[in-house]
Formats: sequence, C-alpha cells, structure tokens
Amino acid sequence: MQLWLGRVFLILCVTATGCPTGSEPQNPDEAQIHVNQGLDLRGEGDVDGAIAEFRTALRLDPNHVNAHMNLGVALATKGDLDAAIAEFHTALRLDPNHVASHNNLGIAFRMKGDWDGAIAEYRTALRLDPNQVDPHNNLGAALGAKGDWDGAIAEYHTALRLDPNYVNAHRNLGVALGTKGDWDGAIAEFRTAIRLDPTSSRAHHSLAIALRMQGMKAEAKDEFTTVLRLLPDTPANQKEIGMVRQQLRELE
Repeated sequence: MQLWLGRVFLILCVTATGCPTGSEPQNPDEAQIHVNQGLDLRGEGDVDGAIAEFRTALRLDPNHVNAHMNLGVALATKGDLDAAIAEFHTALRLDPNHVASHNNLGIAFRMKGDWDGAIAEYRTALRLDPNQVDPHNNLGAALGAKGDWDGAIAEYHTALRLDPNYVNAHRNLGVALGTKGDWDGAIAEFRTAIRLDPTSSRAHHSLAIALRMQGMKAEAKDEFTTVLRLLPDTPANQKEIGMVRQQLRELE
C-alpha cells in the first residue's frame, strides 16, 4: 500500500477553481516550484531534502494543500507518524474533499495500528471518488486485517476492474483467496502479478508459499530461489532472506 505523492492531484488543485486559499500567498508560483522540487527529491530517495522543500513551500504559502499532504508523506516515510497525521489533517481542513489526503491519512492510521480509522478514511476517499484504485486496494487490505476476507476480495476485484494491471491488487487478491483455501485461485493471481512484474519478490514469495501448500515442492523451490535472487542483500532485508532460506531448507 503506497503513500500517494500525488503530482496529478497537486496540478489539479493548482488549476481548479474553488481550491481553498485563505489569505493570498506571498508567491504561489515559487511555492509550487518548491513542491515540485520536493517531489523530485523524494523520488530520488532524498527524504530530508524533500521535507525541507515542502516546508519552504509552506512558508511561502501556508495554505498549499499538496505541500501539507506531501510533507505528511515524507514525514511518514521517516517514521514520524504523529507529525504526518497532523499534516494530513491540515490538508483536509483546507480541502475536506482532498481524496489523496484521505487515502494517506488512512495509511498513517494503518501504520499506527488503527484499522478502524484507516477503513473510515479509505471509505471517505472512495465516497469522493469511487474510481480511485489505491483506496480500493488499501481498503481491501484493511478489511482483510480485520478478518473480513469476503469484503477484502470484493475491493480487490473492484481495483482490478479499474486497473487490470495493478500488480499489488493481484497479489493481495491471491493472499485473500489463499486464506480462504482457494489455492488454485491464489496461484493464478500470483502468476498474473509475476507476469506483470517479474521482479516482484513479494509475488514470487507468495507464489512459492502457495505452491508448497499444494505439495508442488520442485516449483516452490524454484520460486524461493528466485526470491533470494531478487532480494537485495541489505540489512533491511536480512529477516526476509533468513526466512526464505529456512523455507528452502524445509523443502530439502
């Protein structure tokens, strides 16, 4: 479930009439430049640089909705969830119908373990725009976490109707189907996710587990081996790498 950086939403709010502005900003064009620079830095992995740019934009225009939202995204990436939530709330005070901020607030609530709060925000985002794919996928994950697998499956199907190539929705649908015991359906979804993105270590890992559950040991070993090939050998991945190696040993 990805946090939305939302350059598209940013452009729409700048050009659309009726965006909340409050007092006139000092230099809206310059504020916009800093927001765009922050997005570029975030895309390059420089989260601290992005935060600095978003804060500069807000000094120039304190009512810039997308600057608040994207600052929240960056802060959440750094693990400062309370500050991120405050920024999303500010964005929504300025524009209560800002779909991306509702979605991102839901993700922040999820990261804090508040599944009910997350579900409420995803539902609000979808009430405002039922054709947004990410909130359907995120709502599905939240419903699954609450044990509502039928509800989760329905949301994943909706996401895939809107975007048949949505890799995460295929994988998440596979997980939900497997949880309900439909391993053939799960395997089909994982294979679709891999066809769309052969480098998805998570899809390969999910497929390996499903194949093992079906007694297809040789194919499962191949998939576990693929996961180890795809996962970068970094400190952040050591726990998952160790788990995959253990799963491979259990198939010997």
